[in-house]
Amino acid sequence: MGTVTGRESLYSRPTRVLAVVAWVFCVLFAVNLLMTGTAASIWHFLPWLLLAAWAVFVLLWRPRLVVHPDGLTVVNILRDHDVPFGRLTAVRVTQTVILDTSDGRIPCWGAPGVGKLGPRRLPGGKGSGGADFAVPPTQLGVDAAWDAWETRNASAGAAAAARDEPAVAHRWNVPAAVVGLVLAVLAVVSVFS
Repeated sequence: MGTVTGRESLYSRPTRVLAVVAWVFCVLFAVNLLMTGTAASIWHFLPWLLLAAWAVFVLLWRPRLVVHPDGLTVVNILRDHDVPFGRLTAVRVTQTVILDTSDGRIPCWGAPGVGKLGPRRLPGGKGSGGADFAVPPTQLGVDAAWDAWETRNASAGAAAAARDEPAVAHRWNVPAAVVGLVLAVLAVVSVFS
């Protein structure tokens, strides 16, 4: 298993690919609009394209699970949660990752789920022996987080670790929310003007 030496982000790769494809379409539509549209059509449609690009960012790109030596950071759509290992009571990996903490349950919208874990057969592998299988980077990151959690709890004792750890921190991502609000207002204003 691995150890956590720095910060490592775990995210769902298909959603990142989908985000890039959506942004390419937004850019193509925006360029087409700027090159062929009138000032009125640009004003009516460009804010909606920008709002769609922002929505793709917060829904598909931003969510992830960040593993660091002291704990985990869950980055969801507009909320971030810092979970010290001493406050973590269970990790559930289903179609998504759910962290049970001393403050309650925190779902991680962007972490890879159970379908991405486990060894995969290497291309051209014969299927016999350990050399024909590879562990995906996602599994290595989850294993490193698990090892860091177990090491932390074993060295200090679970009860002592929970007392000494800071509380789970929950915070809003204000810049993303403000940008979304401004774009939504612009889009609505563009409809009525």
